[in-house]
Order: sequence, then C-alpha cells, then structure tokens
Amino acid sequence: MKCTACDYSYFRPFSCKTFHLCPSCDQKRTILYAEYLAEELLLELPHRQFVFTVPKILRPYFMNDKRLYGEVSRLIFELLSSFFSLAAQRELQCGCVASYQSFGEFARFHPHWHVLVLEGGFDKWGRFVYLPLGCDAGLLKLWQESILAFFLKQKLIEQERATMIRSWVHSGFSVESETRMLNKETREALGQYAVRGAVSEQRISYDSAADLVTWSARVSGFFEGKVETFKGYEFVEQLVAHLPPRRAQLVRRYGIYSSRIRSKWPQMPKITRFAPEGWTKAHETELEPAQDSAENVELSEVPDSWSRLRRKNWARLLKKVFEVDPFMCPKCGAAMVVVAVIEDPAKLKAIIQWANRDQAGSPEVRGPPILEV
Repeated sequence: MKCTACDYSYFRPFSCKTFHLCPSCDQKRTILYAEYLAEELLLELPHRQFVFTVPKILRPYFMNDKRLYGEVSRLIFELLSSFFSLAAQRELQCGCVASYQSFGEFARFHPHWHVLVLEGGFDKWGRFVYLPLGCDAGLLKLWQESILAFFLKQKLIEQERATMIRSWVHSGFSVESETRMLNKETREALGQYAVRGAVSEQRISYDSAADLVTWSARVSGFFEGKVETFKGYEFVEQLVAHLPPRRAQLVRRYGIYSSRIRSKWPQMPKITRFAPEGWTKAHETELEPAQDSAENVELSEVPDSWSRLRRKNWARLLKKVFEVDPFMCPKCGAAMVVVAVIEDPAKLKAIIQWANRDQAGSPEVRGPPILEV
C-alpha cells in the first residue's frame, strides 16, 4: 500500500484463512455469515434463539465422535417442527438455522446448539401462522427423551445409564429461549454470536517470557469477569479440541431455509413477500410475472448468495472488524493505493523476516568526531 500524497508505504496482510485458530480470520468469517443471515437468508418475520445443551456425562461422546453434532442438529429441527405444528394444531412448514458450538468460556469443551428459529411456520395454503412460543417443561422433557433415545439407538449408552439420567432431579439437559430477533439489526448481532469462534483476541493476552496465556471472562457472563491462566501448551491443547473435521458444516439450514426449498422460493410468492432485501434484489428477474412459455418455467442460474458475500471487498471488512480504513494514509490522511499483491510464500517469508529485523532495531550508526580548528 502506498500513499498518493506523502509516498508513505506499508504492507497490509490479507486473510490467512486459518479459521478456528486465527481470531482475525474467524472474525471475518463471523461477520460475513451474520450479514448473509440478515441480508440474504432469514425472512423478515420474528425469530427466536433456542440454545440446547446436554449433561456433562454425555459430552465426551461429542469429543470422541465429532460428527455426532450433525445428526443432533437434524433431531433439533424435527423436534421444533413438531412443537410448532402441535401448537398450531396443523402441519406447518418451519425453518431454522442450527449452529453447533463445542466451546464455552475458557475454551472448555461444552457442546451446545444455537438455533435461530422462525416463530411459527407456513401451512399448506401458504399462510404464515405466528407462534411466539418459547421452551416449556414439555419441550424440555421431549429434548431429554429424544437425546437419550438417539444415544440408545446409536448404542453409545446402555439402558441402565439412560434410566439413571432420567432419575436425576437436575438432569443437565437445558433449553434457553428468551432471546428474540425482531429486526435486521438483532438478526445480524445474534448471527455473529451464534457463529463466533472459540477465542476472542480482546480477552486473551500472552506473556512470552513466562509462557502464560491469560483469559478474562466476560463481566456480564456466568463467570463474572473471572481470570484464568494457562501454560502455552495447555491453551493450544484446549483450542485444538474444538477443530472440526475437514469440510464439516457446523452451521446447517433446515426447512424453508434449506437449499432445496430456497431454490423454489421464486415459485412461492407467499414466502417471498417476506424475503430479505438482499435476496429480493438478487432474484428480481425471477420474481417478475411469469409468461405462459416453457422458458419461464425453469429457474435461471443465480450464484449462491453466501459465495457472493464471501468475496466482498477486504477493505470494508477490515474497517468493520478493526475500525481502520486501509485506504486512508495513517500519516497524512490522504488516499492510499495498492501497489502490488504478493502471494509467493518465499517472498512473504523474506518480508516478514525483514520486518522483524527492522522492528528489533539496528545499532546506532555514528559519524566521525568533528574537530574544531
């Protein structure tokens, strides 16, 4: 990057694409997906967040088999669909986005699901049935029995252990559903929270001399600002436990938000009248009144909206994440331009080594003494 006024120049790194380990790249992904949820996916109707958790005795199974969460995500959608259909006393077409998170505070292994759910659903006539319902004792009991039945079917536990868990006064199963999303801003904010990474760069610090990582919990959270320290290898060990399998989809869409149903949205006007603005703009040609010809029956190819959002310019994301404008000179405030893009690993390594050497500083160079005549 070079300033057009004062010629000041510097290197601006791009994304290293190391999700789940790099806080910067994780934050970029978090912001992009939250924008996708608010601008392209979630209908402009009330939504509610459900958070499903399981007891400690069952959590190690999710650590040993990191693909169990996908089947549980599907189970949660079926559970909520039945819940809303039963409340409406008719079959409803519901929709939700389920995000699996394996971490809690201090990166402890704590599998749970953040589920952004449409409050209600569409009946067979295309009418939206509004049901502003949260979790009750019946849904909580159904969640417990569904998970126990799933574990028994998978032969992960024996019947005796399931009976023991049922006998506990506090089973460890919980469903939180107090948080609602009633506008675009809350949908985007909650979307960021639901797909966030395990580590926040703002709440950790590293002492290289003592090899200690200090983690400060949120003041408003359960741990009320508690501070814990880890040895470097302990911190890395805890963090690596949350790395998902290659190509695993931690966020899944169901019902009217699934890819199969969304491809039919242009043919479902009673749903598209609630479609978010971004989706409507991207599908304007498909939403025009159809003519009686075969060529208007088939849907035209439209690029996936999540793919388009991922390619949004990096400068805007840097400005949003770090509150800095890479195209504004930090010296004089004039405009900066991109001089070159370097992708060769060998050249990048040489630049980093040069920068480290320059930062360490070189011994002061002094001229010869001046003798007075």
